[in-house]
Amino acid sequence: MGILDWLFGGSDDETGSTVAPAVMDQRIEQVVQIVNPRLKLVAGYRRKLAPVVEQAVLYCRQIEAQILPSLEISAAAWSENPILRAMFATADDVPAVFSRCREIQDFFEKSPGAQEVWACLCCRRQEEQVFGLAVRHDCVQHDVAQTSVSFVEKKVLQPRASEYEARIEIRRRSFTFLVTQALEEIASVHTRRKDLIEQRAMLRARLLMLKSQHAGLESMLESVGSAVEKIENLQRKLAENERSLAEIAGAAETLDYVMKRARSVLTHAADHLEVRPVSLRLDQMNILVPESAGTAATEIVLPEVLVRHVPQIHLVVGRFPRSELIRRESLFDEAQRLLG
Repeated sequence: MGILDWLFGGSDDETGSTVAPAVMDQRIEQVVQIVNPRLKLVAGYRRKLAPVVEQAVLYCRQIEAQILPSLEISAAAWSENPILRAMFATADDVPAVFSRCREIQDFFEKSPGAQEVWACLCCRRQEEQVFGLAVRHDCVQHDVAQTSVSFVEKKVLQPRASEYEARIEIRRRSFTFLVTQALEEIASVHTRRKDLIEQRAMLRARLLMLKSQHAGLESMLESVGSAVEKIENLQRKLAENERSLAEIAGAAETLDYVMKRARSVLTHAADHLEVRPVSLRLDQMNILVPESAGTAATEIVLPEVLVRHVPQIHLVVGRFPRSELIRRESLFDEAQRLLG
C-alpha cells in the first residue's frame, strides 16, 4: 500500500453510527500528516483525536447521503430528465462537457472494457434578472420581471468504475476538506501575528516621529493641541496592537494550540461544510416560476454545497456511457477549426 492509499484510502462503506478501526487509523494519520506531523509528539494524541475524527467521519457520511440518487448523464437521457434539461441547454452539451475532461478520456483509455464511467458533475448556479412575456389571468403581459437560471462552470470530477466508488470518494474529499480547514485556521493565526508585528513597528515609528515634531512645536501654541491629539491616538492604537499581539503571541507555535484547532474544526464540521437541498420550479426556458403562478413548470431538487454557510456549487453523481465519448482527436480537430 502506497503512502497516498494510506492517507486517503479506506473503504468506509458503512452507513451506521460506528467507524471501522482501520478507517479510524487512516483518518487519524491523515489529520496528523496534513495539519502537523509533530502532533505525534503530543502525549495521547490518538486518544485526543479519535472522538472528533469519528464524529467527522460520520458527518461526511451524512454529506454523501444528501447527494441525490445517481443519474444517467447522457445525451440520450437529456430529453427525459428535467435536471439534465435545466443544467444543459442541449443534449449535445452533455457529451461535450464529459469528453473535454482529461480524466474521463484517460479512464476509458486505461479501461478498454468499460462501457461507462461514474463521476461527479459540479456546477455553479447563476441567476439573472430579465424581462419577458408572462401569462397572468389568461392575459399575456410584456416586460415582466423574471429570474433566469443557468448553470455555469461545469466540471467533471473523480471518474470511477462504479457508483459505489464515486460516492465513497465524496466522503473522502469531504473529510480532507475539513482537515485542510483546520490547517488554514492555524496558518491564519501565523499571518495575523506577522501583520500585528509589522503594524506595531509602523505605529512605533510614527509615534516617535510625532513626539520629535511636537518637541519642536511647543512654542507654536496653535499646533500643540492637534499634535497631542495625534500622539494620544497613536498611543491608543499601539496599546490595542500590543494587547492583540499578547493574546496570540506564540499560540500557533505550540502543539497544544494546533491540536485544539484541529479538534475544534472536526467537532464543528457543519460550520465549515454542509449540503442542503434546493428546490427550483423552472419553465422550459429555465425561468423561475412561483408556485402561485399558473404557468407550467417542473420542480427539480439539487443538492447545494455550502462552505462556511456560503453557497458554492451544485453536485450530482452520474453515469456517462462510452458510446457518447468524443475522442480526443475529434475535440482537437474541432478546436483547430474554431481557431481557424
